[in-house]
Formats: sequence, structure tokens, C-alpha cells
Amino acid sequence: MSMLRSVAFSFLLSGTAVPALAADYVPVSDSVIGPILAAPESDADITAQCGGRLDALASLRAKVEAMPLSTEPMTLLAAYDDLYNLANTAVAEPAVVAETHPDAAIRKSAQDCMQRANAALVGMSMSRPLYERLLTVQKAGVPPALHYMLNRQLGAYRRAGVDKDDATRKQIADLQNRINEEISKFDRAIADDARSVTATPAQLEGMPQDWLAARPAGADGLVRIGMSYPDTWPIMTYAESADLRKRVTFAFKNRAYPVNDPVLRHLIDDRAQFAALVGYPSYAAYDFGNRMAETPDRVKSFLDDIDRVVRPIGEADAAHMLARLRRDDPSLDALHSWSSSYASRLVRKEDYDVDPEEVRQYFAFDKVQAGMLDLAQDLFGVEIRPWATDVWAPGVTAYEVVQNGAVIGRFYFDMHPRDGKYTHAAMAPLRIGIKGRELPVAVLMTNFPNGLMEHMDVVTFLHEFGHLMHWIFAGQRSYAAQNMMELENDVIEAPSQLLEEWVWDYDTLKRFATNAAGEPIPAALVEKMNRGRRFGEAFTTMTQLGYANASLAFYSGVPESRELAQVYDAAYGRYAAVPDPEGTHAYAAIGHLGGYGASYYTYQWSKALASDLLSEFRKNGLRDQATAMRYRNLILAPGGSASMNQLAREFLGRDWTVDAYRAELQSGR
Repeated sequence: MSMLRSVAFSFLLSGTAVPALAADYVPVSDSVIGPILAAPESDADITAQCGGRLDALASLRAKVEAMPLSTEPMTLLAAYDDLYNLANTAVAEPAVVAETHPDAAIRKSAQDCMQRANAALVGMSMSRPLYERLLTVQKAGVPPALHYMLNRQLGAYRRAGVDKDDATRKQIADLQNRINEEISKFDRAIADDARSVTATPAQLEGMPQDWLAARPAGADGLVRIGMSYPDTWPIMTYAESADLRKRVTFAFKNRAYPVNDPVLRHLIDDRAQFAALVGYPSYAAYDFGNRMAETPDRVKSFLDDIDRVVRPIGEADAAHMLARLRRDDPSLDALHSWSSSYASRLVRKEDYDVDPEEVRQYFAFDKVQAGMLDLAQDLFGVEIRPWATDVWAPGVTAYEVVQNGAVIGRFYFDMHPRDGKYTHAAMAPLRIGIKGRELPVAVLMTNFPNGLMEHMDVVTFLHEFGHLMHWIFAGQRSYAAQNMMELENDVIEAPSQLLEEWVWDYDTLKRFATNAAGEPIPAALVEKMNRGRRFGEAFTTMTQLGYANASLAFYSGVPESRELAQVYDAAYGRYAAVPDPEGTHAYAAIGHLGGYGASYYTYQWSKALASDLLSEFRKNGLRDQATAMRYRNLILAPGGSASMNQLAREFLGRDWTVDAYRAELQSGR
């Protein structure tokens, strides 16, 4: 199916023709935005680009605010969307530079630009003239296919407090700018934390040989273990020394502490004050107001519902892990967080005959990356080819997505850790796709080893790549404000979580998972991996519930008399099977507490939707291209042009439920 056909088809969900942009409005954002500054030579390059864009943004905002209310409604909407595109791109590009560029001065300049651009966005959110023009469009009526977009934009203005008096709006704007600065400071402290743990070669017994070879001992005879995931995850899985695992755990769970403790406290307090000013009892209540969950009570009920399913299984898994560890050390009285991954590996190896060291030999990074690209091409009927363009660091690669000979999107891969870079895994937009005007562009930022990968690294790769493909396929809409980020935010993870299933599928794995001799992964090994897959899953889900409850607790109101560590430990411990060690402060490095706010529950909510969507593939086969194209056209391509409730209904033929997720969680027993 061609791209033109798939875009039209997704618009037809509402039963209306594709709405055209107003013929009498000429967009200005395309020329103002200009080319991507992927490889700035100095911080001055960032400052100059930033200044030009923000000046143009101020000029365009003034132009749109001055448009007579008698202007043809679709022209008003086109002008507003033009402003939306310029404003969001002005934030997106420096955000990527701030998280990825090797030069600290350039990162700092990008951070400063991002703060200025965010301030401009806050100013727009307080603009009554912009709000009044959108209201005029709504009152005049637009095609049904635009209702979701228009209602979401108007809702965002109301939630921002645009209807308040001048003094209150000024107070809200000041708070919003301070909140954005605090989020940036919080994230930067995590990326800049350079702590490490040292170990003698003898203390590294059990570690894979390739991991050891990549980390030779220094002149002092010690091996330095940093806090990036390629350093820490293998330690927690393979290191036989419980003392080493404990030391790494304490270092990892104290990243950005104590620096981020007051930063997070200010962020929590400012968000609570902001929520009160715009009429909500807590920031959590505000945060959930435009999501499917809607209220903190419903989120809490959802967490409890999942907890009831997983707790018996998760506690049994924890007991199993402890029993296994006691065979080696009878003195153990409890399962500690620094031993759960290690114990889980032992159980899988001995009870399910799955040895992670055997598995990882089939997942060399270069082959995995090629396999991910091939999978996307096979499922979604596109070609992915190298894109010759500038990049910001050695090892960064670039690609373009082609449909029937035409480029429909571009992306960068920045896949390995380095100093100063974003420390987790994420997809970051660079350009919003607009049909006939601008191609969608995004960056995949991860921290995978440039060598053999754990299977869960492969799962993460495909998850984040799923976000990227969603961005590309959704970037064919007629309006910038229909991009995928305008979906209800608590289902934004679902399309990526669904795609994770493919790296448990033998028919998929055999195409790229080969060992050093070129031999494909054996079917019997994949079968064993799937048999052992569910062990520990409930245990891990309880941990995720703990994180979700902690984010909810922080943003439901924290009295000044309570330390953040007390709040976190109580909220996290309510669900997690194993508490964090006393003396650790994991919350100081949970970046989601900034960008995701109170909504870490999103991962579980989205997982419930993903499990239901996956039922269509289970009926027809994971490699069934007809189902994959239906999924692309009905779930991915619409982007943020309609509620996910509607999109899921079209794909499933019914309303989605959590039943499939409950059954999946229980399937391990």
C-alpha cells in the first residue's frame, strides 16, 4: 500500500475527506527553521541559530495574534499550526544537542537556547489572542477529522491558565519558566555525574570475557566501573562477588545525589503551586487531566489492580531467588536488590536451561542494528538506506526511510555511551513531519555496548526504534499539531511495547542473530528463552509499580516536614518486592520525574494497551504483513489526529481492555 493511500485511509477513520490547508495562507516556519545544525563548530553557531529562530517566532506570534477574528477559520488554524511548528522545533533541536554533543560548551549553549525557547512556549500558552483565535475556529466548525487536534490545543491553553487574570497569568508563566529550568538542571546533573567503582580483576570473577577485555586494569591494577548501563547491568547479572554488586548498586542508586535533592524538592513545590493556580488540588491531578486515566484515584486503582495479579507471582519468584542464593550462602536472611538480577540469571540457567552468556553470543551490536532495520522494512513495506549528512560525534549514523522511491523521513542513531551524553535510552524528535512540506526527523539516543549485547538490550533497542518509526509514519499529516506526541500521553509507549514481542520470535531472530561463526541462533535456544521469559517478570512489574507510585506520591503533595527519601522509600516499597537499600537515593537520578512528572504509570497503562493490540498479531502471525500494514495505517500513521481509544477500536474492532495484559502476567504460572 502506498504512503498516499495509507495517509488518506487514516483520515477516513472519521468518515470525512482529507481537510486541506487554507489556500490563502503561506507558511513561514519551513524557511525560518532551516537545515538541521547537526555538527555545530562552536557555541556561537548555536547562539546565532537560536536567536534567529526566536526572533522569527516572536514576529510570527505577533502576526497571528493580530489576525482579525473575521479571518476565514481554516486560515486562522493554518497560521496557528505554522506557529506551533516553529515553536516546537525551536525547542526540539537544542534539546538534542544538549543531550548528545561531545563538547561541553556547545551543550551549555544548547541548554541556554532550550530555556529561551521554552520561555517562548510558555508565553504562547498564556496568550489570550491565540486562544481566542482557536475558539473562533472551533465556533465556526471544522471537518470532524480536525476535532481532536483543535480540542486538544484549546484544552492545553485552558490547562495552562490562559483564562486567569493578568497577575495570575504572570505568576503562572514565571513558575513554568522556573519549572523548565529545574527539569533541565535535574537532567544535566544525572548526565554529568561521573562517579565510578573500582575492582581488582579477582573481584570480577564471573564477568564475560568481552566485558573484561574492554575494561583493562589501570596502572593501579584496578578496573574502573562507570555508571553507564553497559558497565553496570552486566555487573548486576554476572559478577559472583556480592560485595561488588552491592558497591555498584549503592553508587548507581546515589547518582546525582545530593545535588538533585534540592532541585527535585523545588520542582515538586513549584509544580504544586502551579497546579493550585490553574485550579487543581495537586500536580498529579493536573498531570492526569488530559490523559486516559484522568484522575489520581483511577491511577491508584489501576496500580492496585495490576498489583493483585502480580504480587503472588512476584513474591514466589523472590522466594525462589532467595532459596537459590542460600544454596551458596546459607546465612542470607533476605533477597537484596543487588542480588536479584544475579539470582534470576542462576534460576533461568539451572531451571530453564537458559544461559545468558550463551544467548549474548548471538547478539553482536552491528548485526542487531541491521536486524532492526530489516524488520522495519519487512513489516512496514519501506526501504531504509544510509543518509549522507553531517553528524555530531564519531559512531553516529544517519538513515532515510523511503516509500515507493520517495523519502518520507530521516533519522540518526547515536547508540553508544560517552561522557556528557544522555545516560538512558530515548527517541528525540528533531523535525515535525508535515505532508508536502517537511520530512519528519528524529534521533535514537541509547547507551548500548559496541559489541555483544544482552537480550534485554535488544528488547530495549526495538522498543526505542518503535518510537522512531511511529514518529516517521505519523509525520505525514497535514498539520504539525497532529504529530504523535499529541496522543494521550499515557498510551504513548504502547506501540513500542508491542514491537518488543518480535525479538522473542524465532522467525525474526534467525534472520540476524548469529554467532561469530555466522551460525544462526538455534530454535531450541529461543524456545528455552521463551520458557524462561516469564520468570521474574512479575517481580520486575512490581518494581515498575513502585516507580509509578513514587512519581504519584511526589506530585500528590509532599509536606515540608518530610524528606524526599522518606516519601520515595515508602511509596516505592508499597509495591516493589525488594526495597532499595537504606542509604540510597534512587529518585535523584530518575529522569522521568522531570519530563514524565507524576505519570510514570504510563509504562504499565501502555503495556495493557499493547498486550491487547498484540492479540491481532497473535491471531494472524507476527510476520503477517497484512496485519502489520493495518497496524501501521490504523495505529501509527494517524499520529495525534485522533484519540488512541478511537484508533484502537478501529484496529481491534472493539474497545480495548486490560484483560489481555492480566492474562499475560498470569501466564508465567
